[in-house]
Amino acid sequence: MIRKSRYTFLVNRENTYLIYSSARNSFWSVSKSVYDLVENAVNLYGREGLSEEVEGLLTKLHSLGIISTEEEDDRVVNKLRLRSQLKAFGTDHIGLTLLPTMACNLKCPYCFEREKHPGCMTEETCAKVADFVKDHEAATKLSLTWYGGEPMVGYKVMEPFLDKIHDLERIKLVWHGMATNGTLLTEERWGVFEKYPLNHIQITLDGNKQTHDQKRVRHDGTGTYDEITRNMKAFAERFPDTSLSVRVNIDRNNACEFMQVYDSLKELLGDKKNLYVYPGILSSCGGKVEDTPFLTNREAAELRNEFVRKGYPVSYPKLSIGGCTATNISSYIIGPQGEIYKCWEDVGDQKFVVGNVTEKKYTNEALLEEYILFGSNTNDQRCWKCPMLPVCETTCARRRIENLFHGASDELCNLLNEKVAMEGMLYEYYKAKQNGSLKGCGA
Repeated sequence: MIRKSRYTFLVNRENTYLIYSSARNSFWSVSKSVYDLVENAVNLYGREGLSEEVEGLLTKLHSLGIISTEEEDDRVVNKLRLRSQLKAFGTDHIGLTLLPTMACNLKCPYCFEREKHPGCMTEETCAKVADFVKDHEAATKLSLTWYGGEPMVGYKVMEPFLDKIHDLERIKLVWHGMATNGTLLTEERWGVFEKYPLNHIQITLDGNKQTHDQKRVRHDGTGTYDEITRNMKAFAERFPDTSLSVRVNIDRNNACEFMQVYDSLKELLGDKKNLYVYPGILSSCGGKVEDTPFLTNREAAELRNEFVRKGYPVSYPKLSIGGCTATNISSYIIGPQGEIYKCWEDVGDQKFVVGNVTEKKYTNEALLEEYILFGSNTNDQRCWKCPMLPVCETTCARRRIENLFHGASDELCNLLNEKVAMEGMLYEYYKAKQNGSLKGCGA
Protein backbone atom coordinates (compact mmCIF):
# COMPACT_ATOMS: atom_id res chain seq x y z
CA MET A 1 0.00 0.00 0.00
CA ILE A 2 1.35 3.39 -1.03
CA ARG A 3 1.29 6.08 1.64
CA LYS A 4 3.44 8.93 2.90
CA SER A 5 6.89 7.48 3.54
CA ARG A 6 7.96 7.22 7.15
CA TYR A 7 10.98 9.30 6.06
CA THR A 8 8.88 12.18 4.73
CA PHE A 9 8.46 15.32 6.81
CA LEU A 10 5.81 17.93 5.99
CA VAL A 11 6.21 21.53 7.09
CA ASN A 12 3.38 24.05 6.81
CA ARG A 13 4.26 27.52 8.07
CA GLU A 14 3.06 30.97 7.01
CA ASN A 15 1.47 29.63 3.81
CA THR A 16 4.72 27.93 2.88
CA TYR A 17 4.59 24.19 2.16
CA LEU A 18 7.75 22.15 2.41
CA ILE A 19 8.57 18.47 2.01
CA TYR A 20 11.74 16.83 3.28
CA SER A 21 12.90 13.23 2.79
CA SER A 22 15.44 11.99 5.34
CA ALA A 23 15.98 8.83 3.24
CA ARG A 24 17.42 10.91 0.40
CA ASN A 25 18.20 14.06 2.38
CA SER A 26 16.21 16.01 -0.22
CA PHE A 27 14.10 19.10 0.28
CA TRP A 28 11.31 20.64 -1.81
CA SER A 29 9.06 23.69 -1.73
CA VAL A 30 5.66 22.68 -3.12
CA SER A 31 2.16 23.99 -3.68
CA LYS A 32 -0.62 23.33 -1.21
CA SER A 33 -2.22 20.90 -3.65
CA VAL A 34 0.93 18.76 -3.83
CA TYR A 35 1.30 18.98 -0.03
CA ASP A 36 -2.28 17.74 0.37
CA LEU A 37 -1.65 15.02 -2.20
CA VAL A 38 1.15 13.60 -0.08
CA GLU A 39 -1.02 13.65 3.02
CA ASN A 40 -3.84 11.83 1.19
CA ALA A 41 -1.74 9.48 -0.96
CA VAL A 42 -2.94 6.39 0.92
CA ASN A 43 -6.51 7.13 -0.18
CA LEU A 44 -5.69 8.16 -3.74
CA TYR A 45 -2.90 6.00 -5.16
CA GLY A 46 -4.28 3.42 -7.58
CA ARG A 47 -7.86 4.75 -7.41
CA GLU A 48 -9.71 4.74 -10.70
CA GLY A 49 -10.95 7.97 -12.24
CA LEU A 50 -8.04 10.17 -11.19
CA SER A 51 -6.99 12.84 -13.62
CA GLU A 52 -3.88 12.30 -15.69
CA GLU A 53 -2.22 15.19 -13.84
CA VAL A 54 -2.87 13.68 -10.41
CA GLU A 55 -1.70 10.24 -11.53
CA GLY A 56 1.47 11.81 -12.91
CA LEU A 57 2.12 13.66 -9.67
CA LEU A 58 1.61 10.52 -7.61
CA THR A 59 4.02 8.62 -9.83
CA LYS A 60 6.59 11.38 -9.48
CA LEU A 61 6.17 11.52 -5.69
CA HIS A 62 6.64 7.75 -5.57
CA SER A 63 9.82 7.93 -7.65
CA LEU A 64 11.23 10.53 -5.26
CA GLY A 65 10.49 8.36 -2.23
CA ILE A 66 8.09 10.92 -0.78
CA ILE A 67 5.34 8.33 -0.88
CA SER A 68 6.23 4.64 -0.66
CA THR A 69 5.27 1.21 0.62
CA GLU A 70 6.25 -0.29 3.97
CA GLU A 71 8.53 -2.69 2.13
CA GLU A 72 10.29 0.15 0.33
CA ASP A 73 10.86 1.96 3.62
CA ASP A 74 12.26 -1.22 5.15
CA ARG A 75 14.72 -1.44 2.25
CA VAL A 76 16.05 1.96 3.26
CA VAL A 77 16.90 0.45 6.65
CA ASN A 78 18.55 -2.55 5.02
CA LYS A 79 20.72 -0.31 2.84
CA LEU A 80 21.78 1.71 5.88
CA ARG A 81 22.59 -1.44 7.80
CA LEU A 82 24.67 -2.79 4.91
CA ARG A 83 26.63 0.44 4.54
CA SER A 84 27.20 0.52 8.28
CA GLN A 85 28.46 -3.07 8.30
CA LEU A 86 30.80 -2.43 5.37
CA LYS A 87 32.25 0.52 7.28
CA ALA A 88 32.40 -1.32 10.60
CA PHE A 89 34.32 -4.27 9.20
CA GLY A 90 36.35 -2.45 6.57
CA THR A 91 40.10 -3.09 6.75
CA ASP A 92 41.51 -0.67 4.18
CA HIS A 93 41.28 2.43 6.39
CA ILE A 94 42.69 2.70 9.92
CA GLY A 95 41.22 5.23 12.33
CA LEU A 96 43.73 6.08 15.05
CA THR A 97 43.29 8.40 18.03
CA LEU A 98 46.65 8.71 19.73
CA LEU A 99 47.30 10.03 23.25
CA PRO A 100 50.96 11.05 23.57
CA THR A 101 50.26 11.72 27.25
CA MET A 102 47.53 11.58 29.87
CA ALA A 103 49.00 14.65 31.55
CA CYS A 104 47.34 18.04 31.34
CA ASN A 105 48.48 21.56 32.14
CA LEU A 106 45.00 22.50 33.42
CA LYS A 107 42.92 21.43 36.41
CA CYS A 108 39.32 21.66 35.25
CA PRO A 109 36.99 20.47 38.05
CA TYR A 110 34.77 18.43 35.72
CA CYS A 111 37.54 16.57 33.86
CA PHE A 112 37.06 12.82 33.36
CA GLU A 113 40.68 12.21 34.35
CA ARG A 114 40.67 12.09 38.13
CA GLU A 115 44.38 11.30 38.17
CA LYS A 116 46.81 13.09 35.87
CA HIS A 117 49.58 10.72 34.87
CA PRO A 118 52.63 12.88 34.15
CA GLY A 119 54.50 10.61 31.72
CA CYS A 120 54.56 10.78 27.93
CA MET A 121 54.70 8.03 25.34
CA THR A 122 58.22 6.71 25.04
CA GLU A 123 60.14 6.34 21.79
CA GLU A 124 59.89 2.56 22.18
CA THR A 125 56.08 2.65 22.53
CA CYS A 126 55.89 5.12 19.67
CA ALA A 127 57.71 2.61 17.45
CA LYS A 128 55.39 -0.19 18.58
CA VAL A 129 52.33 1.88 17.64
CA ALA A 130 53.83 2.47 14.20
CA ASP A 131 54.45 -1.28 13.86
CA PHE A 132 50.88 -1.91 14.99
CA VAL A 133 49.66 0.31 12.16
CA LYS A 134 51.97 -1.40 9.69
CA ASP A 135 50.65 -4.83 10.70
CA HIS A 136 47.27 -3.99 9.13
CA GLU A 137 48.10 -5.76 5.89
CA ALA A 138 44.98 -4.67 3.99
CA ALA A 139 45.22 -1.02 5.03
CA THR A 140 46.25 1.74 2.64
CA LYS A 141 44.91 4.83 4.48
CA LEU A 142 45.31 6.23 7.98
CA SER A 143 43.29 8.92 9.75
CA LEU A 144 45.08 10.24 12.83
CA THR A 145 43.75 12.39 15.67
CA TRP A 146 45.84 13.64 18.61
CA TYR A 147 44.04 13.57 21.95
CA GLY A 148 44.87 13.54 25.65
CA GLY A 149 45.21 14.58 28.50
CA GLU A 150 46.44 17.61 26.66
CA PRO A 151 48.23 16.37 23.54
CA MET A 152 50.43 19.47 23.29
CA VAL A 153 52.02 18.54 26.62
CA GLY A 154 53.47 15.59 24.69
CA TYR A 155 54.11 17.49 21.45
CA LYS A 156 57.70 16.15 21.22
CA VAL A 157 56.27 12.68 20.51
CA MET A 158 54.35 13.87 17.46
CA GLU A 159 57.07 14.44 14.90
CA PRO A 160 58.97 11.17 15.52
CA PHE A 161 55.74 9.21 15.22
CA LEU A 162 54.66 11.04 12.07
CA ASP A 163 58.11 10.43 10.58
CA LYS A 164 57.64 6.70 11.13
CA ILE A 165 54.21 6.79 9.50
CA HIS A 166 55.58 8.83 6.61
CA ASP A 167 58.18 6.11 6.00
CA LEU A 168 55.50 3.45 5.53
CA GLU A 169 55.25 2.77 1.80
CA ARG A 170 51.81 1.19 1.73
CA ILE A 171 49.82 3.22 4.29
CA LYS A 172 49.33 6.94 3.70
CA LEU A 173 48.18 9.57 6.17
CA VAL A 174 44.99 10.93 4.59
CA TRP A 175 43.58 12.91 7.52
CA HIS A 176 45.30 14.60 10.45
CA GLY A 177 43.47 16.23 13.37
CA MET A 178 43.80 17.25 17.01
CA ALA A 179 41.59 18.04 20.01
CA THR A 180 43.35 20.49 22.33
CA ASN A 181 42.57 22.93 25.11
CA GLY A 182 44.47 25.57 23.14
CA THR A 183 46.63 26.92 25.95
CA LEU A 184 49.85 25.40 24.58
CA LEU A 185 49.10 26.05 20.94
CA THR A 186 52.08 28.37 20.55
CA GLU A 187 54.65 29.06 17.88
CA GLU A 188 57.48 27.29 19.70
CA ARG A 189 55.41 24.08 19.73
CA TRP A 190 53.66 24.03 16.38
CA GLY A 191 56.70 23.30 14.21
CA VAL A 192 55.48 19.73 13.71
CA PHE A 193 52.41 21.09 11.94
CA GLU A 194 54.62 23.00 9.50
CA LYS A 195 55.98 19.64 8.44
CA TYR A 196 52.77 17.64 8.82
CA PRO A 197 49.80 20.04 8.49
CA LEU A 198 46.58 19.44 10.37
CA ASN A 199 43.37 19.07 8.42
CA HIS A 200 41.34 19.97 11.49
CA ILE A 201 41.72 21.19 15.05
CA GLN A 202 39.10 21.40 17.81
CA ILE A 203 39.23 23.73 20.79
CA THR A 204 36.61 24.00 23.54
CA LEU A 205 35.43 27.02 25.49
CA ASP A 206 33.17 26.81 28.52
CA GLY A 207 31.11 29.92 27.84
CA ASN A 208 32.05 33.59 27.90
CA LYS A 209 35.23 34.81 29.57
CA GLN A 210 33.71 35.05 33.04
CA THR A 211 32.14 31.57 33.00
CA HIS A 212 35.07 29.93 31.20
CA ASP A 213 37.63 31.32 33.65
CA GLN A 214 35.73 29.77 36.53
CA LYS A 215 35.73 26.30 34.95
CA ARG A 216 38.78 25.89 32.74
CA VAL A 217 41.60 26.81 35.06
CA ARG A 218 45.30 26.31 35.53
CA HIS A 219 46.67 24.50 38.57
CA ASP A 220 46.96 27.82 40.38
CA GLY A 221 43.26 28.51 39.76
CA THR A 222 43.71 31.27 37.15
CA GLY A 223 41.54 31.34 34.03
CA THR A 224 42.55 30.64 30.45
CA TYR A 225 40.04 32.38 28.14
CA ASP A 226 42.34 35.17 26.94
CA GLU A 227 45.26 32.81 26.41
CA ILE A 228 43.17 30.34 24.39
CA THR A 229 41.58 32.94 22.13
CA ARG A 230 44.94 34.63 21.57
CA ASN A 231 46.55 31.32 20.57
CA MET A 232 43.54 30.44 18.47
CA LYS A 233 43.90 33.63 16.43
CA ALA A 234 47.65 33.22 15.94
CA PHE A 235 47.27 29.59 14.88
CA ALA A 236 44.45 30.41 12.46
CA GLU A 237 46.58 33.09 10.82
CA ARG A 238 49.58 30.79 10.49
CA PHE A 239 47.60 27.76 9.26
CA PRO A 240 44.70 29.13 7.20
CA ASP A 241 44.01 25.77 5.52
CA THR A 242 43.42 23.96 8.83
CA SER A 243 39.73 23.97 9.67
CA LEU A 244 39.00 25.16 13.20
CA SER A 245 36.04 23.95 15.27
CA VAL A 246 35.25 25.76 18.50
CA ARG A 247 32.88 23.90 20.79
CA VAL A 248 31.17 26.19 23.29
CA ASN A 249 29.87 24.12 26.20
CA ILE A 250 26.46 25.31 27.38
CA ASP A 251 23.91 24.14 29.93
CA ARG A 252 20.94 25.67 31.76
CA ASN A 253 23.20 28.10 33.56
CA ASN A 254 25.05 29.65 30.63
CA ALA A 255 22.96 28.96 27.51
CA CYS A 256 22.39 32.70 27.11
CA GLU A 257 26.14 33.17 26.62
CA PHE A 258 26.50 31.16 23.42
CA MET A 259 25.62 33.89 20.94
CA GLN A 260 27.86 36.32 22.80
CA VAL A 261 30.81 33.93 22.37
CA TYR A 262 29.80 33.16 18.79
CA ASP A 263 29.74 36.84 17.82
CA SER A 264 33.04 37.58 19.58
CA LEU A 265 34.79 34.70 17.79
CA LYS A 266 33.38 35.82 14.45
CA GLU A 267 34.88 39.23 15.10
CA LEU A 268 38.19 37.79 16.30
CA LEU A 269 38.54 35.30 13.43
CA GLY A 270 36.35 36.98 10.84
CA ASP A 271 38.69 36.32 7.91
CA LYS A 272 38.88 32.58 8.53
CA LYS A 273 36.66 30.74 6.07
CA ASN A 274 36.88 27.25 7.59
CA LEU A 275 35.76 28.24 11.07
CA TYR A 276 32.97 26.31 12.82
CA VAL A 277 31.63 27.58 16.13
CA TYR A 278 28.93 25.38 17.61
CA PRO A 279 27.07 24.83 20.89
CA GLY A 280 28.18 21.82 22.87
CA ILE A 281 24.84 21.28 24.56
CA LEU A 282 25.11 19.38 27.84
CA SER A 283 21.86 17.49 27.59
CA SER A 284 20.29 14.98 29.92
CA CYS A 285 21.47 11.40 29.59
CA GLY A 286 18.28 10.08 31.12
CA GLY A 287 16.57 10.24 34.46
CA LYS A 288 15.53 13.43 36.20
CA VAL A 289 16.91 16.78 35.11
CA GLU A 290 15.30 18.94 37.79
CA ASP A 291 17.85 20.78 39.90
CA THR A 292 20.61 19.88 37.44
CA PRO A 293 22.34 21.98 34.78
CA PHE A 294 21.46 19.47 32.06
CA LEU A 295 19.04 20.32 29.26
CA THR A 296 16.27 18.06 28.01
CA ASN A 297 16.13 17.28 24.30
CA ARG A 298 13.17 19.61 23.88
CA GLU A 299 14.93 22.45 25.66
CA ALA A 300 18.05 21.89 23.56
CA ALA A 301 15.97 21.85 20.36
CA GLU A 302 14.27 25.10 21.27
CA LEU A 303 17.65 26.65 22.07
CA ARG A 304 19.01 25.77 18.64
CA ASN A 305 16.07 27.46 16.96
CA GLU A 306 16.50 30.49 19.21
CA PHE A 307 20.17 30.77 18.22
CA VAL A 308 19.18 30.73 14.54
CA ARG A 309 16.69 33.52 15.11
CA LYS A 310 19.53 35.54 16.66
CA GLY A 311 21.85 35.06 13.69
CA TYR A 312 23.45 31.64 14.11
CA PRO A 313 23.91 29.97 10.71
CA VAL A 314 21.16 27.61 9.63
CA SER A 315 22.13 23.96 9.57
CA TYR A 316 20.85 21.14 7.39
CA PRO A 317 20.75 17.39 8.11
CA LYS A 318 23.57 15.19 6.89
CA LEU A 319 23.27 11.60 5.75
CA SER A 320 24.83 9.30 8.31
CA ILE A 321 25.67 5.62 8.22
CA GLY A 322 26.11 5.39 11.97
CA GLY A 323 29.05 4.16 13.93
CA CYS A 324 32.17 5.67 15.48
CA THR A 325 35.60 4.49 16.63
CA ALA A 326 33.92 2.10 19.03
CA THR A 327 31.96 0.30 16.31
CA ASN A 328 34.69 0.05 13.67
CA ILE A 329 36.99 -2.94 13.86
CA SER A 330 39.97 -1.02 12.41
CA SER A 331 39.65 2.06 14.63
CA TYR A 332 41.55 2.46 17.89
CA ILE A 333 42.30 4.86 20.71
CA ILE A 334 45.82 4.23 21.96
CA GLY A 335 47.12 5.56 25.26
CA PRO A 336 50.69 6.49 26.18
CA GLN A 337 51.48 2.98 27.47
CA GLY A 338 50.23 1.41 24.23
CA GLU A 339 46.90 0.44 25.78
CA ILE A 340 43.94 0.26 23.40
CA TYR A 341 40.46 1.64 24.02
CA LYS A 342 37.42 1.77 21.77
CA CYS A 343 35.75 4.94 23.06
CA TRP A 344 37.14 8.38 23.94
CA GLU A 345 35.12 8.33 27.16
CA ASP A 346 36.81 5.07 28.22
CA VAL A 347 40.27 6.61 28.31
CA GLY A 348 42.04 6.25 31.64
CA ASP A 349 39.77 3.53 33.02
CA GLN A 350 41.56 0.18 33.07
CA LYS A 351 38.37 -1.86 32.91
CA PHE A 352 37.75 -0.46 29.42
CA VAL A 353 41.15 -1.40 28.01
CA VAL A 354 40.63 -3.96 25.23
CA GLY A 355 44.26 -4.74 24.40
CA ASN A 356 47.76 -3.34 23.89
CA VAL A 357 49.83 -2.68 20.77
CA THR A 358 52.47 -5.10 22.03
CA GLU A 359 50.00 -8.01 22.08
CA LYS A 360 48.57 -9.95 19.20
CA LYS A 361 45.14 -10.51 20.71
CA TYR A 362 42.37 -8.63 22.45
CA THR A 363 42.25 -8.90 26.22
CA ASN A 364 38.63 -7.79 26.67
CA GLU A 365 36.68 -9.45 23.89
CA ALA A 366 33.37 -9.12 25.73
CA LEU A 367 33.53 -5.31 25.62
CA LEU A 368 34.75 -5.33 22.03
CA GLU A 369 31.82 -7.53 21.02
CA GLU A 370 29.33 -5.22 22.73
CA TYR A 371 30.69 -2.17 20.94
CA ILE A 372 31.04 -3.72 17.49
CA LEU A 373 27.81 -5.72 17.43
CA PHE A 374 25.46 -3.47 19.39
CA GLY A 375 26.96 0.02 19.44
CA SER A 376 25.60 1.33 16.14
CA ASN A 377 22.05 2.65 15.82
CA THR A 378 21.73 0.70 12.57
CA ASN A 379 22.02 -2.50 14.63
CA ASP A 380 19.36 -1.38 17.11
CA GLN A 381 15.92 -2.67 16.12
CA ARG A 382 14.28 0.11 18.11
CA CYS A 383 15.76 2.57 15.60
CA TRP A 384 14.62 0.79 12.43
CA LYS A 385 11.24 2.49 12.32
CA CYS A 386 12.58 5.92 13.23
CA PRO A 387 12.13 8.55 10.47
CA MET A 388 15.40 10.18 11.54
CA LEU A 389 17.57 7.07 11.11
CA PRO A 390 19.18 8.07 7.77
CA VAL A 391 20.35 11.40 9.20
CA CYS A 392 20.72 10.54 12.87
CA GLU A 393 23.92 11.95 14.35
CA THR A 394 23.28 10.72 17.88
CA THR A 395 25.21 7.50 17.55
CA CYS A 396 26.96 7.17 20.91
CA ALA A 397 27.93 3.51 21.17
CA ARG A 398 28.93 3.79 24.82
CA ARG A 399 25.54 5.04 25.93
CA ARG A 400 23.80 2.48 23.79
CA ILE A 401 25.59 -0.50 25.34
CA GLU A 402 25.23 1.04 28.80
CA ASN A 403 21.46 1.01 28.20
CA LEU A 404 21.39 -2.48 26.70
CA PHE A 405 23.68 -4.32 29.10
CA HIS A 406 24.38 -2.21 32.16
CA GLY A 407 21.06 -0.84 33.37
CA ALA A 408 21.43 2.76 32.23
CA SER A 409 18.62 4.87 30.79
CA ASP A 410 20.52 7.40 28.70
CA GLU A 411 18.69 9.54 26.15
CA LEU A 412 19.93 8.39 22.74
CA CYS A 413 17.58 10.17 20.35
CA ASN A 414 18.63 12.93 17.99
CA LEU A 415 17.54 16.43 18.97
CA LEU A 416 15.79 16.63 15.61
CA ASN A 417 13.39 13.93 16.78
CA GLU A 418 11.69 16.82 18.50
CA LYS A 419 9.10 18.10 16.02
CA VAL A 420 9.80 21.70 16.99
CA ALA A 421 13.47 21.24 16.12
CA MET A 422 13.04 19.51 12.77
CA GLU A 423 10.31 21.79 11.47
CA GLY A 424 12.09 24.87 12.75
CA MET A 425 15.38 23.92 11.15
CA LEU A 426 13.81 23.11 7.77
CA TYR A 427 11.77 26.28 7.71
CA GLU A 428 14.71 28.48 8.68
CA TYR A 429 16.87 26.73 6.07
CA TYR A 430 14.24 27.44 3.43
CA LYS A 431 14.06 31.12 4.38
CA ALA A 432 17.85 31.43 4.39
CA LYS A 433 18.08 29.83 0.97
CA GLN A 434 15.39 32.14 -0.37
CA ASN A 435 17.20 35.29 0.78
CA GLY A 436 20.69 34.00 -0.04
CA SER A 437 22.02 34.07 3.50
CA LEU A 438 23.31 30.50 3.73
CA LYS A 439 26.75 31.37 5.04
CA GLY A 440 28.49 31.88 8.35
CA CYS A 441 30.60 29.86 10.75
CA GLY A 442 28.16 27.40 12.23
CA ALA A 443 28.47 23.64 12.28
